[in-house]
Amino acid sequence: MPVPQLPRNTYPQPPRVQLQPASTSEALARSRGLTERDLSLLSYLDRHRVLTALQVTRLLFGSPHHARHRLTALYQRGVLARFRREVWPGSQPWRYTLGHVGATVHAAATDTPLPKPSTVTEKVLRLAHSPHTEHLLGVNEFFTRLTATARAHDGCALRQWWPETITADACGGIVRPDGYGEYTDPHGTIGFFYEHDTGTETLDTLTDKITKYAELARAGIGKPVLFWLPSLARERNLHDAITRRWPGAAPVPVATTAADHPAPNEPATDPVWLPAGQTQRRALTRLVALLAAPAHRHPVPRRTAA
Repeated sequence: MPVPQLPRNTYPQPPRVQLQPASTSEALARSRGLTERDLSLLSYLDRHRVLTALQVTRLLFGSPHHARHRLTALYQRGVLARFRREVWPGSQPWRYTLGHVGATVHAAATDTPLPKPSTVTEKVLRLAHSPHTEHLLGVNEFFTRLTATARAHDGCALRQWWPETITADACGGIVRPDGYGEYTDPHGTIGFFYEHDTGTETLDTLTDKITKYAELARAGIGKPVLFWLPSLARERNLHDAITRRWPGAAPVPVATTAADHPAPNEPATDPVWLPAGQTQRRALTRLVALLAAPAHRHPVPRRTAA
């Protein structure tokens, strides 16, 4: 009797990692010919760790074809490393991060210690195998979409984009947002903390985070909190949980959107954000009215954007 075969996608597939080894001297030699755009990409990857080709296109290129061509060339020179998981059917898009050459060049350009090749290899492997990497890519997806919208429209800009580590440091450890952003369009500027929810945490955990943001506001840093949620059902449940916990109003301005919100659903331009306690969705910068309360006017310490 033949042995029954499980479907192929039930077997977890290890990520396929592609990394071009290089010593420090080789890395510096291979760095010749890097463009200003290449160096900007290294800065983004140093700060935000991992990006897909589509995310890189939004940040720095005019077309996906040119972005993929350049990313492949940079990988072949060891400037970038890449990884992806085999899925059934097909494969994930490549995830790009700093390779040996890129990490060395960026360290030299920023006057920081040059990394050992083994250190770079370890970082790439940890990213490739970490269950947190897809969450990180989700955060970067949101901010690169804001960047793409800003590039396409006059008078718009993503003025700040901080990753989790920098944002948590600025918050003094009270809360650990997934990012901090400041977006400007002709209607105004809004600074916000960003929470990228994938549905794995309980609603109590999400409302506990709001309590922490209220503590942060009392400490002098009050900003709206934006929750990206995986579904409209999850969004409704979160709003119900907020209302049960704070029948009057949430202790800090909170607005939400969902991945399956009907198109058009661009997070920068379309009215997809639903403030807690309200029924009308607003565009991103139209949430500025939520800052009306004096307790929410405290600025976040300034840092230079990538």
